[in-house]
Amino acid sequence: MTETITFPLETPAVTLYSSVGLLANETEIPAHLELFVKQSEDVLQKVRDMIAAGELPAERGTEFQQLLIDICAHVMCHPIVASNNYLDRFAEGVTNAQARHECQQFSVFALQFDVAQAKLVANAPTEEAYTERLQVLLNEKGIPFQDGFEGELTGKWNNGTVHFTWMLNMAQGLELEFEDIGKIWIGLDGTKSFVEATFDLYGSIDQNIASGAAFAIENWAANNLWKPWIAGMEKLNATREKSVHLGYLKYHELEEIHHSQATLDELLENFVEPWFDRDVFLNGAKQMLTEGVEAYYISQLETLPEKDGSWPENATESRSFDPETLPRIG
Repeated sequence: MTETITFPLETPAVTLYSSVGLLANETEIPAHLELFVKQSEDVLQKVRDMIAAGELPAERGTEFQQLLIDICAHVMCHPIVASNNYLDRFAEGVTNAQARHECQQFSVFALQFDVAQAKLVANAPTEEAYTERLQVLLNEKGIPFQDGFEGELTGKWNNGTVHFTWMLNMAQGLELEFEDIGKIWIGLDGTKSFVEATFDLYGSIDQNIASGAAFAIENWAANNLWKPWIAGMEKLNATREKSVHLGYLKYHELEEIHHSQATLDELLENFVEPWFDRDVFLNGAKQMLTEGVEAYYISQLETLPEKDGSWPENATESRSFDPETLPRIG
């Protein structure tokens, strides 16, 4: 039988996670959970404020605590987020061929992602959602935000601010040309699985599936994508006469950190809606990580050129615990 425990709403997020066994203690937080733990506390404070203002029943606050625990267990501790052996090894340094391999295959996902975003725009359930999703797409296609990573757009398009232009700049530094990147037929099997999962899940007309998949992508990227990729590329640049442009990677590193907080704020907004379904949301997130992200990195490791014995046998480690056996809040 699963143990049931009770926590006051004032309980810090780090205490919640350590008490159910997701953290060894409150001071030793794994790198893949550092940002999430901090941002969880920020959104929990919003819940406490809503309850104090009479905008949310106290029992719903308890349910939200449990939802955060479920997300931490199923999504943030998913093997591809918690133990991406491929990217960990990439961060230690790569050859030109290995860097080219990663850039080319990721470019397929990056460009095809805009198609999934367009599906979200077309199927937006509200005018507000339509505007927000459209702004994301327009920003990807070259219209900057006036201030940071959200809000009003400048209304000024420039090819130099199209995100794919930045990707092309990086690719050209690795002896790839426009014809060599982005197209779906360039994708290997794992890359195509990643794209298909993005179309089917992130671009789903089911709001729970789409929001779960979006949460998974944004938080995976913020916590375990850009930093190791940048680290490996910077080591490579140190060996080259002419450096590869890393603007695409560094911009998205900052953007995803911002977006990951937005996903928790959006989670709270969705949580109070009558249509929100915890199980469907979590399934959308888990499918996105397993059928999309993990499939991609398994493929990348299997097809990596110039691979020697320093590379891991498996793209990830196995789960160290079963999320379904964790204590639950009651």
